Amino acid sequence: MASTATAPKSNREGLAALDEALQAGAATLQRLEEQGEQLHQTEIVADSNKYVLDRSAREIRGMTWGGWFQNQVTSAPAPPAPPPAPARAEAIQPAAPAPHQSSSGTRAEQDRYVADLSQQLDVVLACGQQINTVIDDQNESSTRLTGKTESLWESTRRTTRAAGRVAAAGFFGAADESKLLGHVALQCPLSKRYLGSRGTDVGLAHDLELRATYRWALYEVRPHVLALRSTVSDKYVGMTFGGSIACHASCFGSWQQLDMDLRQRKGDIVETPLALLAADWGGGCYVECDRDGVLRLGEQVGNPEARDRARRWRVEFLDDAYEEPTYADQVLSLKPDSLARVRDAVPAMFEETAAPAYA
Repeated sequence: MASTATAPKSNREGLAALDEALQAGAATLQRLEEQGEQLHQTEIVADSNKYVLDRSAREIRGMTWGGWFQNQVTSAPAPPAPPPAPARAEAIQPAAPAPHQSSSGTRAEQDRYVADLSQQLDVVLACGQQINTVIDDQNESSTRLTGKTESLWESTRRTTRAAGRVAAAGFFGAADESKLLGHVALQCPLSKRYLGSRGTDVGLAHDLELRATYRWALYEVRPHVLALRSTVSDKYVGMTFGGSIACHASCFGSWQQLDMDLRQRKGDIVETPLALLAADWGGGCYVECDRDGVLRLGEQVGNPEARDRARRWRVEFLDDAYEEPTYADQVLSLKPDSLARVRDAVPAMFEETAAPAYA
């Protein structure tokens, strides 16, 4: 701490404020270092879990003849390398007091005050730069950890699906029992068009109204294995022998396996990529669509960057809000209680919109 014994009151207050700022900066650096160490340990745990999942997936793959042969010609997953060590701040050295001069008077006191103030400002500036460096390093760690978490989640889903397939294919494997999750509509958020079916063709509709042909029954067959069945034709969506996407299967099979991430469901709506698991020799590909609304296979499942680039589908659960349709091309109508909620919400929305204009 700088010497303030002979300084005027205003000078002492200024130096004391800098001392307080320096102490607060040092405390902030200490908390940031603790937080960086926690992020580092979390990243180590994420890498370890990913390694365990990869080994589990290899073991499960080896339970089939084809997977056993593949394991013989491929190497086992390598243990993960440790992540970069977190940035650590250097020790902050307090500013040395300015050398005392034998001259006295107001000007000499001001000179000493300016010298002390300059030294204190340099130390506070160095502390702030260290804080910025540590924060930048933790931002990079958070970005890496986010990507590893998504990769870990995708690996968990793939391993769970593989274990389910092996269990179902076993000699004493139980038959899959589909569970109806509800009736849904899939909408493209960009074009606002719904996914519908006409015969065996499946793609985006040309109008924006929600019709019975755009209403699908969503089933969960096994964990992370879903199925979409048309409520009009009772056919399942899946992949054809030629690699296209159609609504043609009368019963559910491996070529009709789908997956959607329903974790971020808010009420009756969720936005998620749609994956067709039979594509890419069972590895799965994301479902895309062209400008004409025709569905096609996109990038492979499992790459977090590909997941970010994949088309999002807005999945809306319809059972609580819409009436049961009575014919194929009927426009779905809201239930009376849902319609009352919409009518109550419209004036409030108009009031919120008009409030800034009349403020």
